[in-house]
Amino acid sequence: MGFFAGVVEELGRMEDKKERNDMFMLDLLEKRKATVIPILLERIERNKAERKEISGRLSKAIGFGITKEAAAVLESSGSLARILAPLEKVQQSDDPDKKINKAGIKRLSESVIQNLSVDKIASAMEYAFDLGFAEDPSSDKLVEAIYANTQEEFEGAIAPLMDSASTGGLTAPSIRSFDINKRALIAYDPADLKAAREVIQNNLMSQLETTTNQATGQLQFTNPDASGEILNNAVNYYVEEMSDPLKSRSGAEVIKDIYERVDALTEDPSIDLRDIAESYKTFKIPPPFQGPMPLSPDTVEETIINEEYNQ
Repeated sequence: MGFFAGVVEELGRMEDKKERNDMFMLDLLEKRKATVIPILLERIERNKAERKEISGRLSKAIGFGITKEAAAVLESSGSLARILAPLEKVQQSDDPDKKINKAGIKRLSESVIQNLSVDKIASAMEYAFDLGFAEDPSSDKLVEAIYANTQEEFEGAIAPLMDSASTGGLTAPSIRSFDINKRALIAYDPADLKAAREVIQNNLMSQLETTTNQATGQLQFTNPDASGEILNNAVNYYVEEMSDPLKSRSGAEVIKDIYERVDALTEDPSIDLRDIAESYKTFKIPPPFQGPMPLSPDTVEETIINEEYNQ
């Protein structure tokens, strides 16, 4: 009996040890749940909020006329939010003359993707419209994780939760940020054009042949028709340059450019104001005249010989 009593006692001790070990492991599991699950939930909620923001920006961009591809590329580069701000400001304005420049939006959509590979654009589209908005794992997995009784059950339940919480699914492709000329996205209203014309005219007065009006004492153009056309062309050039979404230039820089171009044209004695008005609407400066290369003595001699044979 002593032998069997010892065996029973040993078995009891083993069972107690196993039970204590099971309790210990279960306690560790509960502690792990208490640590891991709140962190996972916080990350999942943060990713949901980020996806919601991205979705909102993309929706607004497409609503303004930006193509899906361009919107995805701009979002991936981190440039989209900066572009939307002035567009939303105009949209909310009570001024009927403040309008979005649809031509500028179209040029923006074309410009941002023209130098990108097809694969890069596809990656941006996937980030913006696919991976960024993948469905979260079923809440069943969260329930399974909470009520898991073993480490294996817990690991199996949290695996999809870990994937959803990972920031890897929200990593944008490597696309450089764009230096967008936001002024190009807003149409010029009459007040803008009037102000631009006044500044341009003041800068070009000395180039456009003026004389002093004896009655008023003010400067006036000696050739008002040609000068007026040149000013119209200058305003058109100014708006065109300022409406390039990927060419960030200040108004002062563009007006200085116009001044220097007109100044160079008026310095050419073979070009008058009428020529500038009609033939140089974009003020493109003609290249210096290069006459025919002088003939070398050998070439002259060969030419004379050929002429003799041809007589």
